[in-house]
Amino acid sequence: MKYLIIAGIVIVGIFLIVLSHIPLGIEPLTEVYIENHTLLPINVFLNKTYNFSFSVHNLEYQKMGYTYTIKVYDINETFLFEVGKGKLVLVNNETETINADYKFNQSFGRAKIEVLVKKIKLETPDFEKKLWWEDPNYPNEIDVHFWVDEIVPMRIVITKS
Repeated sequence: MKYLIIAGIVIVGIFLIVLSHIPLGIEPLTEVYIENHTLLPINVFLNKTYNFSFSVHNLEYQKMGYTYTIKVYDINETFLFEVGKGKLVLVNNETETINADYKFNQSFGRAKIEVLVKKIKLETPDFEKKLWWEDPNYPNEIDVHFWVDEIVPMRIVITKS
C-alpha cells in the first residue's frame, strides 16, 4: 500500500511538471484587414485616382517582420499592374496602417485589388521554448482583396440630318 501511494505521488508530480511546460491559450495570428471597407469605391472611372488603407495587427506573441504587395488583376486573374509594396516590423500587439493610391489607365471591365502580406519570424517567443509544436495549418501568407468595376461614361453624339 505504501508503494502504491508513493507511485501515485510520483505520477502526479510528473504530470504537474509536464503540465507547467504546456503553454495555455496561445494561438499566434496576424490580422490583416481593409480599413473602412464599407466606403470602398465599387465603381471607378479611368484616369482617376482612388485610395484605400489596410492594417496589419501583430498578435503573434513575438516581434514579426512583414512584406506586403498590392497588385491588381482582371476577372481572369491576369496581372494588370502593381500598386505598391513594402516592409514593416511590428512588436506583439502593434498595428500599422498603410495607405495606397491606385489609378486605372486602360480599360479593364472588372478588377480585383489584392493585398498579400507575408510573415517573417524575427525571434522565438517564450511559449515556443516550452512543449510547443507548429500548427500545420498556420498561414505564412495572408491576402485580402476587393473588386471594382469600370464605369464607362456615356457619350451622346448629336448629328444634323
